[in-house]
Amino acid sequence: MRLLKQTVLCLLAVIGILALPVIGLSADRGTGKGQKKGVIKGRIMIADGGPLAGGQVLFFNADAGPAPAPEQFDRTPDYVRDINDEGWFTAEIPAGRYYLGATKKISGEPVGPPQEGDYVWRSVDKNGKPRIYKVRPGKKFDIGIVGGAAPMQQGIISKRPVMTAIEGTVMDPDGNPVPGVVVVAFLNPNTGSKPVYISEKSDAKGHYLLRVSEGTYYLRARNEYSSGPPEPGQIVGFYGEGSPSPVPIVRGQIKEHVDFQVILFPGRGPASGAQP
Repeated sequence: MRLLKQTVLCLLAVIGILALPVIGLSADRGTGKGQKKGVIKGRIMIADGGPLAGGQVLFFNADAGPAPAPEQFDRTPDYVRDINDEGWFTAEIPAGRYYLGATKKISGEPVGPPQEGDYVWRSVDKNGKPRIYKVRPGKKFDIGIVGGAAPMQQGIISKRPVMTAIEGTVMDPDGNPVPGVVVVAFLNPNTGSKPVYISEKSDAKGHYLLRVSEGTYYLRARNEYSSGPPEPGQIVGFYGEGSPSPVPIVRGQIKEHVDFQVILFPGRGPASGAQP
């Protein structure tokens, strides 16, 4: 009876939260309305000299979070723009300071932690420190031609140290593990706001590992990296009973047993409200 009550509460809360506007991970995380914009452009090449054709350039607001650090955590970008067949990109985004990166995923998914074979690039200086690019209101800035995009190797992924992280198990209402689920971290309980970190997909036992930096987060689960309104039958859920609960974490801590339930998003058909 208690489990049924918890499931109903989770269902009602999920429906309420998902009714809020949700920002897609593959598009702008901020609308930029009312903000003065500038233009930044450039060409990104892969290590063997060819263009990073069909990839995406990623912009991370330097004043909204730490620099991207794939060896420590997977920060979601604030803005994403396509790269054309010759490796060129042009982006009109709100004025500010940004870290730059780029990716070309063999899976076809727009964002998410790098997998084996994905091309990745980060803009760093000669000392390996992230560069900051200033986008000025009404101005155009050309970063020129930059190279170094290279495919991610499985050995590099598996050896990533766990610095600061949240981990746990994603389950259905009956307590069964749910594989293939992505866990996303937000800075406030409105999980339709800007996501900041994203996990790799949960394994066969439903275990997930979410690398983050120090802070307090609210967690949401989906079965794909893209955001936006879910389709009926897709997996949805959040950490907390009845409403999203905060998960505080300090630098160097690995917070374990942050477990939560997910359901299939209710909609038309026999799968509505069922366990995944």
